[in-house]
Amino acid sequence: MKRAYLLLTTLAIIIAGCLPEESGPVSSARADQVFTAVVDEQGNISRPTDFRENWTHLGSWFVTSDGMSGGATMHDVYATPESVKGFKDNGQWPDGTVLVKTVSSLESRQLTTGHAQWTGTPVVWFVMVRDRQNRFPDNRAWGEGWGWALFEAKDPDKNLTTDWRGTGFNNCFGCHTPARNTEWVYIDGYPTVRDSARYPQPVASTGMPVHD
Repeated sequence: MKRAYLLLTTLAIIIAGCLPEESGPVSSARADQVFTAVVDEQGNISRPTDFRENWTHLGSWFVTSDGMSGGATMHDVYATPESVKGFKDNGQWPDGTVLVKTVSSLESRQLTTGHAQWTGTPVVWFVMVRDRQNRFPDNRAWGEGWGWALFEAKDPDKNLTTDWRGTGFNNCFGCHTPARNTEWVYIDGYPTVRDSARYPQPVASTGMPVHD
């Protein structure tokens, strides 16, 4: 009996050693892998193409026709699964996070449930890449710990952002300043992660910082 018990114990240890470990916070090696998938050595950002199929949907924004986009649009935002895991573990975006926002036209039709609207054709894509190491201090497309990029549907492989403090759609600084206390990200629009946020300044139920 004693020999059988020792044999079973040893077998259990061997099996346990073969099982995959539970995934913890995003490792630096994994973060670098995600980072380099969209950023080259000079800090040039490319547009991911598989985010709808393989990434995590954070949330959507409906922007009315009086917005900067020139018409009513739908904004869908995605993040790499590793980024979401890291945020839920630590309450902030880990180094190497990649966020993609697709701005699309709206389609609409009267359906049995009522007047329906849904995402139509993409117009522009915005990409943000978290950089906690200040890798590209001389590249003006990088600032406040993020790389910023804009791609238009007419040339979806060309990043138009050369300065994150640019003009129009390229004025990333102006658009994101209200969210500077939540890592420059409008966390209130992302129910997938917002309840996990941990910022020095209190965050309201909407996810935005509380101001006096």
